[in-house]
Amino acid sequence: MSTLSIFVDESGDFGESDIGYYVVSMVFHEQKQLLQKHLDLLQEKLSYTDMGDHTVHSGAAIRGEAEYRNISLNVRKAVVDRLFSFVRSAPIYHETLFFRRKDVKDRLALEAAISRGLGGFLQELSTYFRGFENVIIYYDNGQAELTRILNVVMNAYFLNVEFRNVAPSEYRLFQAADLYCTLELLRGKDEDNALTKSDLYFFESARNLRHQYLKKISRKRLPGN
Repeated sequence: MSTLSIFVDESGDFGESDIGYYVVSMVFHEQKQLLQKHLDLLQEKLSYTDMGDHTVHSGAAIRGEAEYRNISLNVRKAVVDRLFSFVRSAPIYHETLFFRRKDVKDRLALEAAISRGLGGFLQELSTYFRGFENVIIYYDNGQAELTRILNVVMNAYFLNVEFRNVAPSEYRLFQAADLYCTLELLRGKDEDNALTKSDLYFFESARNLRHQYLKKISRKRLPGN
């Protein structure tokens, strides 16, 4: 029985605003594709930083916030780069829906835009998605609006879809979705010339961000997209 896992993470909120961004990233894993050797290698590499069991929060690591506040830049970069190496080598793919809040200023407009974007993406790759008998959506139910959108749109496109409420600490693939979400947010900020000092400090330059990270994850989009 063929099963597709989809891990979902978001950045932004549904408050009314004409400033900032809203990002939804999805990581796709065909369960017939084995991940254990990639997960073991990631665990081993993270252990070199004394953070082997650490739940990676990429945005906070880049900005030096929360649990990373007193962690050196070298260690923060090592943690992010090890997860980045994992997403590049593992048999997983991603897709991101990106919105500038100036284009979707209120809650209803944003909900409609996400629904259209997600539905259009699923329709565009319908041949691929029809190849799976079961689809499992992993999300932490962090935002009621996005939970509702996922429920309505996914059930409209898939006959057998299951939703699982997960914590970031439970799945490296959820942490991978967080990394993609963070990097695609940075792509938008770079396009708008809005990278912060902490962004540039972590990546050293906008050029390095583009060539060493953004260009490489573009090659990991879902086949056929």
